Amino acid sequence: MISLNQLLLLSLSIRTGLLVYGELHDKASLLKYTDVDYRVFTDAARHIVNGNSPYQRLTYRYTPLLALLLQPNVVLASWFGKLLFVAGDIIIGHLTYLLLTCGGHSHKSSLIGAAMWLLNPISAGVSTRGNAESLLGWVILLAVYFAKKEKAMFSGIFLSLAVHLKLYPIIYSLPIFLYFAYCTADQHRFVNMKNLQFVGAFLLLQVVLLGFFYHIYGYQFVYETYLYHFIRSDTRHNFSPYFYVLYLQKYVIEGASILRFISFLPQALLIFVFSIKYFSQLEVCLTLQTIVFVIFNKVSTSQYFLWYLWLVPLTYPSLRLSLKESTALA
Repeated sequence: MISLNQLLLLSLSIRTGLLVYGELHDKASLLKYTDVDYRVFTDAARHIVNGNSPYQRLTYRYTPLLALLLQPNVVLASWFGKLLFVAGDIIIGHLTYLLLTCGGHSHKSSLIGAAMWLLNPISAGVSTRGNAESLLGWVILLAVYFAKKEKAMFSGIFLSLAVHLKLYPIIYSLPIFLYFAYCTADQHRFVNMKNLQFVGAFLLLQVVLLGFFYHIYGYQFVYETYLYHFIRSDTRHNFSPYFYVLYLQKYVIEGASILRFISFLPQALLIFVFSIKYFSQLEVCLTLQTIVFVIFNKVSTSQYFLWYLWLVPLTYPSLRLSLKESTALA
């Protein structure tokens, strides 16, 4: 059995090889290895370096924080951001190991869980192509880690940062709140000091980030970072079960609002039910919520699958499936 450090080094070596391949491929081929979103990130970072708004880059619909982090893409090397995303991948693997060991699982089980992420070709490919999802992943896992350690304030801070990066982690707030209410030292009290610390830290950081970036970039920041994602419709590269209906809806205005409401119902209902039923098994709860969110979302692109792929390894030691059941699920 290899050690954790050996596993981390192996996964880093694989990703380094993919980074080198990607650079060579992009120079030799018209069909680029690098994700188009990476060019969007870099262009937005260039606008900030030049003293402008990142939203001058059309289709940049993310927090300005990401463009700020990627300024070295412009002033140092174009591949800096990819290194940052690969580092996020490695951190996710390390945090997976820590979460499993602090959950009482053996070194072997924890190492297998970490390997499920670190040796996953999807995660390696997405980060080395320049997709920023790994930054979100390790922030979410830190929120879970501090929740399990009963550090409510830090859990609230990292969950708040995750929600700033992407809106969807807001669905984790209810199960984590309930976890602090009934599964910690202050358990069996719906409102306790840990709850208050969690909610207070979460809201405070949200207000600070929202206020800071609104002061600099105004309403455009609010619209592009948050509001746009409520009305977004993607019928080109969309794995959602609603994609064809949404495609047809482009030509039929009548009933569009009803469709949005109907598509939202199963998603919201299941997320709420799982929050109430499984909050005591926090990792399982968050995994189920995320799978439901992705499956029933109106937009579902390839990187959305990562949202539950970094959570699934946390649940695998708890699964009790026979070979027949595992094969059937696969």
